[in-house]
Amino acid sequence: MSVQLTIILALFVAIAIVFYNFIHIVRQQTAYTVETLGKYSRVLMPGFNLIIPFIEVKARKVNLSTMTLDCPIVAITSDKVNIKIDTALIYQVVPTKIYQAAYTLDNPVVTIRSLIDNSIRAFVATQTHEEVIRSRDEMTHYLMENLTAQLDKFGYSIDSFQFRDITLPKEITEAMSRVVASKRLQEAASNEAQAEYIRAVRTAEAQKQTRLLQGEGLALERKAITEGLAQSIAEMQAITGVNAENLTNIVLANQYIDMLKTITTDKSGNTKTVFLNPSVSSVSDILQQFSALQSTK
Repeated sequence: MSVQLTIILALFVAIAIVFYNFIHIVRQQTAYTVETLGKYSRVLMPGFNLIIPFIEVKARKVNLSTMTLDCPIVAITSDKVNIKIDTALIYQVVPTKIYQAAYTLDNPVVTIRSLIDNSIRAFVATQTHEEVIRSRDEMTHYLMENLTAQLDKFGYSIDSFQFRDITLPKEITEAMSRVVASKRLQEAASNEAQAEYIRAVRTAEAQKQTRLLQGEGLALERKAITEGLAQSIAEMQAITGVNAENLTNIVLANQYIDMLKTITTDKSGNTKTVFLNPSVSSVSDILQQFSALQSTK
């Protein structure tokens, strides 16, 4: 019985081993190549799979997830500046090209990084350091064009290409900062001068408008005074019968006295000291001068 039991147990173990090697569960986002007697035959996709024990074997594991490859690069621009470029390639295996991804490249990461390095250095060599900083989108387009076809041969597709950072030497960065600061100061000075010019022009226009309005006001005031004097003289002539010339002299003398009162008092009502000719003849002289002026008209 012990020999029979041993044989039964041995057969059971053998069957279990065969059954275990017959069934294979593949995890999500993973694939395996299958080799039949050492030669590639097919691919095991995620889920439940069966293989023929001892004849077929799982050979190479392939990651179907989206992967990120960091590529720090030092390149030389056309104006001989060493720049550091931190890039990242987002890529994945094409599900229909698992064979190429598994067998074409011995070390895919090293090969892909080398392709990226060569492409970036070739592009940067045609640009100045200032152009490299401004042309991230152009460089991305260039790399996508150059790398897509090459990686497709190896069974990979590119999702995106990112430039994380572009670092210039410290002395170049400081020089560029000084240039930018100088330009900003020039712009500020130009804007300030323009603003000052605008203020000056507006002030001059305001003064011009003020003087124009003052002149119009003074002209209207003088016209009103003249009309008022003419009306007063006409009314007094009608009442008194005195000729117009004498009435005019009387009105002018009255105006002269009012003017003396005005110039001897300031705006606050305080009296000022003014030295004038006290002679009555001074008023007569003024009236004679005005009469002479009238006679010349």
